[in-house]
Amino acid sequence: MTGKSLPWKSLEIDAAEELRGTLLLAVLGYSQSILEETTRKANQANLAKGQFLAKMSHELRTPLNAILGFAQIIDRDNSLSSEQQKYVGIINRSGEHLLSLINDVLEMSRIEAGQLILHQNYFDLYKLIQSVQELLSFKESSQEISLDFHIDSDIPQYLEGDESKLRQIIVNLVGNAIKFTQVGQIDVHLCLLSYDNNSRDIELQLQVKDTGVGIKKENLETIFEPFKQTEKGGENHEGTGFGLSISRQFARLMEGDITVESELGKGSIFTCTLKMMVQTKIEDFVKQPSKQIIGLQPSQTDYRILVVEDVKDNQLLMMKILSSVGFEVRSANNGQEALEMWQKWHPQLIWMDMRMPVMDGYEASRRIRQLEAENPNRQTPVIIIALTATAFDEERKAILEIGCNDFVPKPFKEAVIFEKMKQYLGLEYVYQESTINLSSHGTVNEVDNFEQLNAEMEKMPKAWVEELRKTALSAREKNLIHLIQEIPEQYFFFSRFSKSNA
Repeated sequence: MTGKSLPWKSLEIDAAEELRGTLLLAVLGYSQSILEETTRKANQANLAKGQFLAKMSHELRTPLNAILGFAQIIDRDNSLSSEQQKYVGIINRSGEHLLSLINDVLEMSRIEAGQLILHQNYFDLYKLIQSVQELLSFKESSQEISLDFHIDSDIPQYLEGDESKLRQIIVNLVGNAIKFTQVGQIDVHLCLLSYDNNSRDIELQLQVKDTGVGIKKENLETIFEPFKQTEKGGENHEGTGFGLSISRQFARLMEGDITVESELGKGSIFTCTLKMMVQTKIEDFVKQPSKQIIGLQPSQTDYRILVVEDVKDNQLLMMKILSSVGFEVRSANNGQEALEMWQKWHPQLIWMDMRMPVMDGYEASRRIRQLEAENPNRQTPVIIIALTATAFDEERKAILEIGCNDFVPKPFKEAVIFEKMKQYLGLEYVYQESTINLSSHGTVNEVDNFEQLNAEMEKMPKAWVEELRKTALSAREKNLIHLIQEIPEQYFFFSRFSKSNA
């Protein structure tokens, strides 16, 4: 042997190339099978997680619906003492806080699936801040801390954006500050960074400053990761560990971010920036004050309403709400009973729970629509509104696809129930008398005396009227109140009406 390589013969080269091709195909085939198996397992895991979260959403929201629902009914009782009203308020706020924790878990799953989107709507920023204060006040009162909110006067009151996500950001940041501040001060400051008059784009900054325990430098970024809490947070045993992570994702979705400065033992400053739009159509917000519904207007059809619900507490809640204003109401425990009752009793509207034994709401709704299609002249199609304890858009889409007219998520507000029925049945309600107290002058109904109001407004100086118009369009309530205070008392109706509606 000389150590030199021997030349390959053509047959050997062909065989080697064929072997190489066979090996490549085998490797590719094996890799493909591994990839398919991995994908299959990942899909199964995602499906299992989705099914688990949907089930947990239903299991948690269903009893919470009964808690908050009956609290609403009790709150309507005018005979309650101030102390009892306080207790009912605590039940409501605690229930709302529990709901926000449930929503944190569900929002985290949406973030992981890349399904996070903004839901734009018009809202009153000042009322949103007020509701957050009321929600967190019971936490503040249990600790030796002072919680102060400040909104700069140049921030418009009415905005267009995702109200729910903004609310969740504020609740999470302020709630986090309360959790880590046993004694001291928490300052919440909302200021205007920029405002484009042409595009109506607005950039806001929310800053939450506390004198709490502070955060170690090495934890300043990890606190924004899901499931992560500081050592003190773990000791506190409150929260889901999702709040800050979700809040930062929300802020970034709104073209902003959340940053933190902190010194251990001295406190923290969380700064959130985000973008929204100013809403200048003030008339969208100028509505009659909400009034309690106490009955149905006479000379209307006798409305038959079917409640389909397997959980007895929630069934009783719906029966109580609907019968209290004069609806003829019957109940069914599952979809099979609902189908039979629909055929015999012919209700005009069905409130349909979607997850029930024997036959669920999906199948019952599908069969009702199928029978209606087979007998189009038999009766007017029934209105079916789903009552769902799920928070997933996919399931809500499926609800509409099977033939439901609409859906209401649990826990629900009774005002939403009544509004949906008015929308689909065209009915009219009787409202509790609501008057404005005018001291020695007696009372004036809120919807009367508009001719007198207009006459007195025309007597006001033109410069004042123009300033009032500009202030209303700029959506700045504080300036509006200042102008209203300038109305002379001799313009009795205009002065009293404006002050009572300011």
